[in-house]
Amino acid sequence: VPLSAVKGVAATYRMTNRPPTQAAPFVATILRPLKDFDSSYSSRTPPQIGDDWKYQIIGTVSTKYSVAVEELIATVKRTEEALKSRKTRRMMAGGMSDGEKVKLQLYLDHREFRSQVEELGVDAESVEGLVKLGQLTQEAECLFLQSQSK
Repeated sequence: VPLSAVKGVAATYRMTNRPPTQAAPFVATILRPLKDFDSSYSSRTPPQIGDDWKYQIIGTVSTKYSVAVEELIATVKRTEEALKSRKTRRMMAGGMSDGEKVKLQLYLDHREFRSQVEELGVDAESVEGLVKLGQLTQEAECLFLQSQSK
């Protein structure tokens, strides 16, 4: 299950000097079954069914994704609190903390997931779980902008 890979994001950046630069590979697999089904059967879907089924599937997946991200962010915050003195030393050295790297990765993943939702013809702003993902990862947008300016 691709969403279980969210938990592994923290381990990817623990004690490394490299910040994330792109979405994690698992993000592309989250909606792959829906994309495959849609491309194979969209021409056979009766008009009265419309796109409601896509919204329901994406809504369910997005809600589960946002819960996994929320749990990871909470874990990262607890870890950062426990390692506050170490983080202060690292920040003085000019590096990005492990927590910031995780948050930046989650932000990049959210952007990719949102893009895939929109490719399916679904309005991302109408999907509650996706809006929540945006809120959860919004804090990292400044990290993303900083990484782009380097």
